[in-house]
Order: sequence, then structure tokens, then C-alpha cells
Amino acid sequence: MTWNWPLWAGPAQMPEDPGRFGAVRKHDIHTGVDLYTRLGMPVVTVEEGTVVGIEKFTGPEAGSPWWHDTEAVLVEGLSGVVVYGEIGPLRHIEVGMELERCACVGAVKTVLRKDKGRPMNMLHFELYEHGARETVWWRLGEPRPPGLLDPTERLVEAMGQYKKGLC
Repeated sequence: MTWNWPLWAGPAQMPEDPGRFGAVRKHDIHTGVDLYTRLGMPVVTVEEGTVVGIEKFTGPEAGSPWWHDTEAVLVEGLSGVVVYGEIGPLRHIEVGMELERCACVGAVKTVLRKDKGRPMNMLHFELYEHGARETVWWRLGEPRPPGLLDPTERLVEAMGQYKKGLC
């Protein structure tokens, strides 16, 4: 099944370094795909599923004080566990909720503290095998964490479907 595009108001810029999956960065190896977009962009589910986690994702409380505070919502569906990160979740979203495809889970927040000449607002999108209940750090010099998947091909396919008018 093709995912729908996770940003409500249109396609985003697909990343190159450092926002692509597996990019080596200053503090880690990138665990997801950054979909650059505007501040406050609504984020919607790519498929139906169950909320299995809500966590502090970036910022001092999450162990990454070089970024602003953001959160992530983890939704388990047919494809595995999809993580919608660097967002502010909607207040009514809670663990155990069943969500339909295209359900709004939150809005994009600014994550970067300093302008580095790239967009400062993005949806950080991750994918894990079924059963994941929290996100992981991919530390420099370590192999890819077990269960972490590359969502790039699915996102490219979803972007093409969005252009055709689906969700």
C-alpha cells in the first residue's frame, strides 16, 4: 500500500546531506529523513495505526541541547512504527489512540537554534520494524541500530501520489 504524503499542505523539499537517512553529522548518524517545510505545517499520518509512544525528541530534555525542544509521535501501522518528529503534538493525541490515515498528529516546530543556510523547520520522519516503542540514537562509528529502517523510497513514492491528488 502506498503511503499518503505526511505534510498537509503539499510536497516538501527532499533532503540531501545532512537531512537524508544515514547522513553522517556532527553528533550522530541521521536516523530519518528531514522533510523541509514551513513552521506550523500540519503533520498527518501516512497510514492508519495506533499511537504507541509520545516522547521528547530534541532539546535539553531529550539530551540534545544544541536543538530546540520538540516532540515525536510514534504510530504503529501496517508498515511498522512511523515516527513523526520535531513537532508539537496535538493535545488530544495519546498513547493507545487509533488513528485513521491522514489524521493530524501535530505541527512542525523549529528545531535548529542557528541558521546554517538550510531550512530551519522540518518534519523528521523515521520508520522502525513492528514492536518499536521509542526512537534510537545512531551513534558515530556504530552500525545501524536494530529495527531502524530507511523510509526514503516510500516517501518518494508518497510524494508522487500527493501530486496526483491523494490525501
